[in-house]
Amino acid sequence: MTYNSIYFVFFFGVFLAAYSLMPTVKARQIILLAANVIFYLLAGSLSCLLILMASFAVTYFSSLRMAGIYGAYEEQRVDLTAKEAALLLRAYKKQAFRVLLPSLIFIFGILVFIKTGRILHFEEVRSFADFRFSAILVPLGVSYYTFSAAGYLLDTFWRKTKAERNGLLLAISMTNFMTIVQGPIMKYDGLMKQLSALPEFRYTRMTDGLALMLWGLIKKMVIADRLAIYYTTVFGRLHRYAGIEVIFAVIANVMCIYADFSGCMDIVRGAGECIGLSLDENFRQPFFSRSAAEFWRRWHITLGKWFRDYVYMPIAMSPGFMKMNFSVRKKYGPKTAQITSTALPLLVVWILTGLWHGTGWGYFFWGLYWGFLIILSEILKPQFEKICEFLHLNRDSSWFQIFQMARTFCLFAGGRMLTALNTPKGAYWALLHLLEESRIWRLFDGGLYNIGLDQKNFRIAVTGIFLIWIVDILQSRMRIRDFIGRQPLVIRWFIFYLGIGAVVVFGIYGSSYDASSFIYGAF
Repeated sequence: MTYNSIYFVFFFGVFLAAYSLMPTVKARQIILLAANVIFYLLAGSLSCLLILMASFAVTYFSSLRMAGIYGAYEEQRVDLTAKEAALLLRAYKKQAFRVLLPSLIFIFGILVFIKTGRILHFEEVRSFADFRFSAILVPLGVSYYTFSAAGYLLDTFWRKTKAERNGLLLAISMTNFMTIVQGPIMKYDGLMKQLSALPEFRYTRMTDGLALMLWGLIKKMVIADRLAIYYTTVFGRLHRYAGIEVIFAVIANVMCIYADFSGCMDIVRGAGECIGLSLDENFRQPFFSRSAAEFWRRWHITLGKWFRDYVYMPIAMSPGFMKMNFSVRKKYGPKTAQITSTALPLLVVWILTGLWHGTGWGYFFWGLYWGFLIILSEILKPQFEKICEFLHLNRDSSWFQIFQMARTFCLFAGGRMLTALNTPKGAYWALLHLLEESRIWRLFDGGLYNIGLDQKNFRIAVTGIFLIWIVDILQSRMRIRDFIGRQPLVIRWFIFYLGIGAVVVFGIYGSSYDASSFIYGAF
């Protein structure tokens, strides 16, 4: 069962009906947990659910144990001086660390084992009964709940959040069917605060959420799945295509992954809104970004924040790294120290980000690619500003901003060639075919309509890309659903029925259609 299947529509309808009948917060929490378990069993398997619950048990009891350790510290520090309290806290932190470390090894160990198994091409199985040495059991959403659980444990260890004693709230957060597949990677403390006060069902909130879910389905089923047919045809037989065909395939791949992933986020955020849950935003018009760094502050926002909070900052603020950076400053000067203080943590972050996305060499080099781009942009920023001043370029002009956005899009597309074609060698051959022969006449002889999509479907795909672009422009200036909500009833329902009709009529179905899984769901 995926978010774009008829089974999910039925499941979510039954869940909303049951939720609306619940008179108390406790009852609504129980219904939500039951829905999470049912969804996980239908989308995954009982064996995968047991692995998830083992991670939950480790997370829950470890956080409580660390809370108990810090509680003992608070009792003893009352009459101590600041220096004595600091020394005592250090001792208690060592105790808490002895709880934290094995917990992180356990939950990350599962993820690392799965990643390693995929590198070794182990067969994926669905139950413990089928498990053997050359097989791996892949729990649904393992990357997402692992990162969220690790963040919760680290925040508890660093005393940034209090351990949740209500196991029901933590269980709901960790199994939440709206975030388990592709995120967003939520901080559990914020989510549990919302879950502890689940609001009553409200019709207007439901319709607002359903509207967002509908837009997500349009992006996924009408646009992304159609674009996927085009670029997979080209990338599958790359030697047959060149020039303009490869360019269109790369553009289709970029827009497909955006429509696919952002469409999923719209569906789950809309589902959350239906019951009064506010899930973190994961996209903010990323293709309007004017630099590589800005792009990754707008794309997969929660993943970037996770790596910033739990990888970049701990490295940058660690005593060992700060000592090393002080030595660099003393020996090579402040400019070099400033570069190393930023570059080294960033490089670690991007290598790990690449490995999180996939296990092939293409993902490793993709991480290096973005790491070096962002580092170089920071290093060369003063020189770039001098060039702009020398050429009398107005960096605030619309044309210059469009140039920067186009440059960012091209950089992202270049990175996608590393991962979409699996290996650096595949990206090299794609680039070679792109440069060897243009076949520009394909724009005029109808040849583009014979690559997976006929003329009608090709035009629908192109129209869908422009529709996403227009909606993103409007969304950056206003909240579109509020604007629609202010219109007369007839106009509102005309727009909704138009959207439903688009999914029904133009959605990708057929004998080869399998309610295709969302791209990021495999990470």
